[in-house]
Amino acid sequence: QACPRVIQAMASLDPLETLRMDISCSVCLEYLMDPVTIGCGHSFCRACISHCWAPGTQDFLCPMCRELCAQGIMVPSRQLANVVEVAKQLHSAKREAQDELLCPWHHEGLHFFCKEDQEAVCLVCAVAHGEHAHSVGPLEDAIEEYKSKLRGWQWRLDVKLKEVKKRFSAEENRPKELRALVMSCRQRILGDFEELRALLEEEKEAQLRRLKAEEAEMLVKLKNSMAQLSEQRLALSKLLTDMGEKCLASGPQALQDMQSILQRYEQSKAIELPSVSLELKKNVEYFPRQFFTLTKLLRKYSGEVTLDPETAHPNLVLSENLKTVHFVSVCQPVPHSPRRFTVYPCVLGSAAYLSGRHYWEVEVGNKTQWALGVCYESVSRKAEVDTKPECGYWRVRLWNGKYAATTTPFTLLHPHVKPKRVGVFLDYEAGKVSFYNVTDHSHMYTFSVEFAEPVRPLFYPGICFGYVNAAPLVLCQPLDWE
Repeated sequence: QACPRVIQAMASLDPLETLRMDISCSVCLEYLMDPVTIGCGHSFCRACISHCWAPGTQDFLCPMCRELCAQGIMVPSRQLANVVEVAKQLHSAKREAQDELLCPWHHEGLHFFCKEDQEAVCLVCAVAHGEHAHSVGPLEDAIEEYKSKLRGWQWRLDVKLKEVKKRFSAEENRPKELRALVMSCRQRILGDFEELRALLEEEKEAQLRRLKAEEAEMLVKLKNSMAQLSEQRLALSKLLTDMGEKCLASGPQALQDMQSILQRYEQSKAIELPSVSLELKKNVEYFPRQFFTLTKLLRKYSGEVTLDPETAHPNLVLSENLKTVHFVSVCQPVPHSPRRFTVYPCVLGSAAYLSGRHYWEVEVGNKTQWALGVCYESVSRKAEVDTKPECGYWRVRLWNGKYAATTTPFTLLHPHVKPKRVGVFLDYEAGKVSFYNVTDHSHMYTFSVEFAEPVRPLFYPGICFGYVNAAPLVLCQPLDWE
């Protein structure tokens, strides 16, 4: 009964099968047709390798070893073609010889199939298997059943192969996409640093001009001081000489002269000596703070940001110029709007941003509660929300005396100086939302995110308890940080 399995195992070790594999094309998996050899030594059908090396190909890679071959050179191999033909003849002869396999025990044809043992058997073996309640049927039926299974799997494999080819084709373009992305980022980085370099150069020249002007001013003061000191030196020298002479004189006239000299002496004591300080102004003596150019960059991206009254919570009051907002305990009579927040007491900026860089500053003063940042245009306006990045909010807030970025969990912030004014910088393409303490020119926090839709500035003035936290949030013109 195990004999067919043994035959099958022996067939798998047949040298003819090994030869067939060696002279098959690794592209089409058939015998080599019109074989050619490429630079790495591997051989393929001329049509197969020509298809792989289609016109316009720049990198001539071997489909088997992926080695780069010189300029797509293909060398015909007549000897290999002859070997293929001989192998075909041998394989055909072997198939004809095996068309009628015989049972090694009864030397009869294998025309039946046992499902339990999964092997072909002769009539005598089929009867014996049937006596053991095995399911035995004609070999042709089993062959058709397996062919049907193979066709089903063939269809699935064909679908899978098409999917793999599609993915492979898409992956082939990924390096180009990556190079384009890197080039775009590179140009952006170079542009940013060139802009920063220009600002530094401009500031350097301005500093040097101020230093030179101050030098000239101080030289004039020093010259005037030296002239005054020279006059006083001559006057004091003359007074000292006169005193010496009068000390040797006597008589009434001498006394009168001495009184005159003493009067001149008293007058000289009242004269203050000129003094010129060599202390330079701070903006000249020291290199500016590390952020002195940042404000110039940020100011370039600052625009007219105003509040959108249609989104304001009923407990919020906006100024006529739409630049300030504060909380009141009594709801205001406002028209219904699907865009209005009715649970979270905040208000959005009028503009929605889908690209570019944008910067705005908000005066928070001595408020005890506030939150600033951006949110998606699509956030819920009518329901309780979790104002975190997962829900489309990127904020920095002050609550219970603690500053925090509303990440998950919150990231506590520890500014060295309590911020009275906060700057918000949005770089949509880079996916950055940065917050700056304008009061001491320091960076507070930066969110990194891949934006998927428009975002809008968000302002939360906090809850007011009597006069506590009653001050408004005020949109301001960005300040210079010098």
